[in-house]
Amino acid sequence: MANPVARWRRHRSTGQGLVEFALVLPILLLLLLGVFEFGRLMVIYAGVTSASREAARFGAAVGDGQGGLEGYRDCQGIREAARRVSVLLPVRDVDIAIWYDNPNTGFYEPNCPPAHVSLGDRIAVRVSVVYRPIVPLVPLPEMPIQSEAKRTILKDVYIK
Repeated sequence: MANPVARWRRHRSTGQGLVEFALVLPILLLLLLGVFEFGRLMVIYAGVTSASREAARFGAAVGDGQGGLEGYRDCQGIREAARRVSVLLPVRDVDIAIWYDNPNTGFYEPNCPPAHVSLGDRIAVRVSVVYRPIVPLVPLPEMPIQSEAKRTILKDVYIK
């Protein structure tokens, strides 16, 4: 016959473990969800940065885009290059700003496609999105994330 005191101690320690687990579980879940949400924020930031860089690269590259347009004149192709690279967050046309400038001459063209482009002019692309947390338990506010990339337009390149 088993000792009743030993049996009572065994049941008491099992209950103590359940109480400790119940106290630690909410903290552990909050920490885990915070790590998940912060990782999602970093992936969205990397996607926005890559989208602006890829769109500027597309616009500055030599060659024809869709419909035989030069890359810097292909506004829809520039926007699609940005959308193609963004991760976890859809980038809309209103989230993408395209303009042209030249810091040496003071040239600034806010419209896409530009009326004219000269040697040394740059294409600039800014992608802006709003990060909204999906886990309501983590107290992160909505925040704008934006990235801007500028590249010199390669125009009239001749290879002999």
